[in-house]
Amino acid sequence: MDRNDFFLFTPLLYEVVTGQLKPEHVARPLGRLVPRTVAFVQATVQSVDLRSRIVRADHGELRYDFLVLALGSEPNFYGIPGAEQYALTFKWLPDALRLRQFVLDRLEQARHIGRALRITVVGAGCTGVELAADLHDWVRAPAAGQGAAAGGSRVVLVEAMPQLLCPTDPRLMRATVDALRSREIELRLGAPVEAVQPDAVLVRRGEVREPIPADVVVWTAGVRPNPLVQQLPVPFGPGGRVRVEPTLQVPGFPEVLAVGDVAACPDLRGGYLPATAQVAVQQAAAAARALRALVDGRAPQPFRYRRKGEILGLGRMGAVAEAFGLRLVGYRPGCSGVWYTWPGCRTGEIGRPSRGRGRGATRWVPRRGKTRISEVGRTEYVDQSPAARTS
Repeated sequence: MDRNDFFLFTPLLYEVVTGQLKPEHVARPLGRLVPRTVAFVQATVQSVDLRSRIVRADHGELRYDFLVLALGSEPNFYGIPGAEQYALTFKWLPDALRLRQFVLDRLEQARHIGRALRITVVGAGCTGVELAADLHDWVRAPAAGQGAAAGGSRVVLVEAMPQLLCPTDPRLMRATVDALRSREIELRLGAPVEAVQPDAVLVRRGEVREPIPADVVVWTAGVRPNPLVQQLPVPFGPGGRVRVEPTLQVPGFPEVLAVGDVAACPDLRGGYLPATAQVAVQQAAAAARALRALVDGRAPQPFRYRRKGEILGLGRMGAVAEAFGLRLVGYRPGCSGVWYTWPGCRTGEIGRPSRGRGRGATRWVPRRGKTRISEVGRTEYVDQSPAARTS
């Protein structure tokens, strides 16, 4: 059951913003991904009654014997004044399309008044770093043919912590910082946001409050679990996530599993696994095995996370990667294999082999280093963001 009839591959969502991928390349119809033996129900979940084993949705109720909670997350604004009102979110496909059109509009306005476009990305995790790098390339590439406003555009990446949150490897982190700064992407590290205003982001640097002028503010500073889980009679872990057993089962409800952004899954060091896509993908396979065991009357095996490494795209600057004990850094085409292997690593996870996925990969790879500004497509997608649902 899901409110959308497509699977959204969010790691490549920023490429939709810059026009290097079309929406259909990151949104795969569920009918092409799941076996025919799976019955799909398109509906919006309104509540879950764990004691009565009932899922209530806008199209009725669904009783279950076993349940997997994979409700996902939503942007977390941490109560910062003006953040939800003035910052653009970057979580769903409509967010990417909205951001694309917003940047085009603001770029045109800046061009008319002869001023550089000012973009601020809040949050220096993987999403924020990749988005900032690609936005920089996108708005600066057309400078020669569209006036000085584009060429002088300013991109600022703001992070409350004193370092980037991605990549986690210290040497790759330093390489990423050097790459961003070499392209004149401004970094404000150790600068927590205190407020977002219509034309600026207010940050604190020590005892000084610094306003960063901004025409576009994008919020990638973190997420929180779907609010539906807060209604459940279950124990909670860090960030309001549902605390689960090593088998992914919810304490007190052995027929219920929780995975992904809603699950606080213990690791082998006494802490909890991060809410990342890499963890969620492995949890999905483990949950399927656990369900099979439960149906057969067997005890599920504990979930063991195996980190595969990380890879981070830096727009036309290239990419950095770490896997199997190797660290790769590539800043331009031809300087490292990571430049060419990165698209395959990402598109290879979208789903089963299909012409659509292959088309997305082949169209995307040759355009690395060739960004352009063009009008947003006419394809319409239902906006399922919280802001749209409450407006």
